[in-house]
Amino acid sequence: MDIAEYGIIALVGFFSGIIKTGVGVGAGIFLLPTLALTFPVKVALGLGAPLMLVSDVVGLRYYWGQWLPRADLGRLFLAALPGLILGIVLLPLIPGGIFRVCVGLFGFCYALGLLWPHFPVTALLKRFFGRLDARCADRSSAGAYIYGLSSVLAHAGGLVWSLYLLTAAPDRRIFVGTTIVLFFVTNIYKTASYLYIDIIDIHTLMGVLPAIPMILLGSYVGNMLNKKCNHVLFKKIVLVFIMITSITLCI
Repeated sequence: MDIAEYGIIALVGFFSGIIKTGVGVGAGIFLLPTLALTFPVKVALGLGAPLMLVSDVVGLRYYWGQWLPRADLGRLFLAALPGLILGIVLLPLIPGGIFRVCVGLFGFCYALGLLWPHFPVTALLKRFFGRLDARCADRSSAGAYIYGLSSVLAHAGGLVWSLYLLTAAPDRRIFVGTTIVLFFVTNIYKTASYLYIDIIDIHTLMGVLPAIPMILLGSYVGNMLNKKCNHVLFKKIVLVFIMITSITLCI
């Protein structure tokens, strides 16, 4: 990588840190289309996992203990495992060009659906996941399975978790803290898996190191925003950026 590419990774890492600790969801679907404007889409996917893992570690410090009970977390992890495994099996089989367009379309629909809740895709997802609660492991299994698959293929598991946690988490600190601990475990798995199937290698992974200070700074800023700023407005700004980036990725 050249200096410009290292700079792009650092800048994207900074904003992903803000999104992770400020909003709780959207960091992954922000990372992938943004990095894919510069890197091949599967390399961008591989870079996203360690970048998010660093912000997860920082986020755990800010939200330690502010998550759902361990029994509920354990059930969700077990339910997500089949989807995580299937995603790694499918990823090498998908052509890069098709994958790039699919990521762009998914990011666009993701942002559009959350900006306009009556958008048909969002309505269908809410109908499917909207009645889940933290005490019902059986009904949450389907959502966790889809989370695992979408997380591996597009870092988009936050969409599924957000629809589940909006009813399961009692407040926004629990909401963000729960997403961070869930992503922390799955991003360890994804980073190791991307290395195993050669989506990235050790040299590519080293490209994340210069971004770490920026991720730390972004995570600090995001935590402050979560406490003091208009949470809804901040989330809408992030979603508009995701939508624009996803359109650029498609064309």
